[in-house]
Order: sequence, then structure tokens, then C-alpha cells
Amino acid sequence: MPYASRIPALLIAFGLITACSSHAENDGLNVTTSAAEAYAQGVPGGVASETEQISAVVTAVDHQKRTFTLEDEQGNRQTFNAVPEMRNFSQLKTGDRVKAVVTHERVIQLRAPGEAQEDGAAGLVATAPEGSKPGMLIADTVEITAVVKAIDTTQHTATLEFADGSRKVVRVRPDIELKPTYLNQEVVIRLTSALAISVEAP
Repeated sequence: MPYASRIPALLIAFGLITACSSHAENDGLNVTTSAAEAYAQGVPGGVASETEQISAVVTAVDHQKRTFTLEDEQGNRQTFNAVPEMRNFSQLKTGDRVKAVVTHERVIQLRAPGEAQEDGAAGLVATAPEGSKPGMLIADTVEITAVVKAIDTTQHTATLEFADGSRKVVRVRPDIELKPTYLNQEVVIRLTSALAISVEAP
């Protein structure tokens, strides 16, 4: 199903700074991950979020090739290419600390009868002011709707059908009663990914 998963956090985080595979010292930087989930007992849907954070120090910069190397506290190193969207690259220097925080949020709820449908995507890109340290904020939200086409009370699952005709069987939380009235009701899935990159001088 095309909506079953989103782009992994590191691909989002470094979509603007693509890894140089030609460098032998690339060990992969350490990532700190945290997750949270919230829902009302007996109510379909809920909110789930995951945050991934990278903190590392710039150990080498090649302004001509637009590459730089980061090293984390564990001594892992990775070299990156700075794509054109990374403004103020000339301000990056060895010793600078780079922080990248990626947050994913998934909100699922049943759409109330008569509520307007707003499928689509929205995005935001903000860069650091000219002359300051490199930095960027990227946010992307996609809202998807599906229809409950089948309910299996034995397996406690529901079958969702998406706009492209694809279907997915999902397991429903044990605290939710699978009512016949849920059939043909719309499920709203809102996926938000946000990336914040900041650079601090030593």
C-alpha cells in the first residue's frame, strides 16, 4: 500500500545533505530516538509521534566541493554533500556543532458525517538569514482518507480501502468495540514530518 510507510527520518534529515558514499570513514552517526502515543479509551484513532535527533561536530569542511564531515560523541564519522538548498554553506567551519531533529506525527480519526474532505499535502521550507550559520526548517503534512470496507470481530481487524483502490487490513486496539456502524465510514490519516537543522559556533 502506498501509504503504509513514510520516508525514514534520516532520509528526510539529510535530503538536503546527501551522504558521500565514496568516503571510507563513513560509520553512520548515532541517532537518539523517542516515541509517544496518546488515545482515548474506547475511541477509535489516536496520535503517535516519533522523534529522532542527531548531534555532531564538524571536523572537516571543503567549501570548493561543498562537502563536510560530522563526528558524534561516540567517534562515528560521516561525510555529506551540501545541496544548493543549504544556504550559507560558506559560514560552516570546523568545530561547529550541528543538530538535526526529525519529528513524525500520525493522527488517525473517524471523520464525522458531513465533515469536509481535505485530502492533499502542505509543505513549508524556511532557511537561515543570509550571512548567518546554515540552518533549515522543513515541514510536510499529508492527509489521506480511507473507507472502512470490512470488519472482522474474530481477528479484531478492519479492512481499509484508499482512494487508489488499494486495501489494507489493520489490527484494531483491544479496547475498541467493532460496531457495524463503522462500516463505510471514513478514516482520516494525517501524517506530518518536520525537520529542524541548526548550526552553532563552538
